[in-house]
Amino acid sequence: MRILKIFLLLFSCGLLAQNVEMTPSEKDAFQHKVLEKAGKLESLSADFAQNRSMEMMDGEAESKGKIYFMAPNQLKWEYHQPYNYQLLFIDSKLFIADGTHFQEVDMSSNKIFEKMGDMISGSMNGKILSAEKDFAVTYYNKEKPVAKLIPKNKKLSEMVKEIWISFDASHLITNVKLIDSSGDFTEIALKNIKLNQPIADSVFKH
Repeated sequence: MRILKIFLLLFSCGLLAQNVEMTPSEKDAFQHKVLEKAGKLESLSADFAQNRSMEMMDGEAESKGKIYFMAPNQLKWEYHQPYNYQLLFIDSKLFIADGTHFQEVDMSSNKIFEKMGDMISGSMNGKILSAEKDFAVTYYNKEKPVAKLIPKNKKLSEMVKEIWISFDASHLITNVKLIDSSGDFTEIALKNIKLNQPIADSVFKH
């Protein structure tokens, strides 16, 4: 359960304005541009602010830190506030460290965990938009382009009801919002994004 809670503590964006669905031609053109950008992405680093909203909580729980991505399959969430801990995804492995404890999880032994890992990485690099066998994807024109994803896998949908991904004008992902089955959600906003810049190998050491 701890691992599921960690997964469900990732992601964000504010999506309250009226949605206007893209036409099929707009959708195809937009998806092509996003996937084209994702295909050229070798590395990404950014600051993130994460807010978790739960019905049982007064207010929102806020966390801040750094995110690092290295193609094809290395992703690290480094939390600095309010606590120091790290989530490192490499291939089908998840490494969790909080300064005093370390845990390694083989996600390939559990298909749901594996799909969650793919979902998290795919949400950061945009490749999740090509996973239409796993998600029903709808695109909207708002102030910024937005994609809504609904899991097709029954077990996954019991944990994740919807994923909303927001893009900037250059088709770069800037916000992700994950809504779980209870209606609670986690919202993450990225800023100070750096693309295809060197990242030290030590960042992904475990």
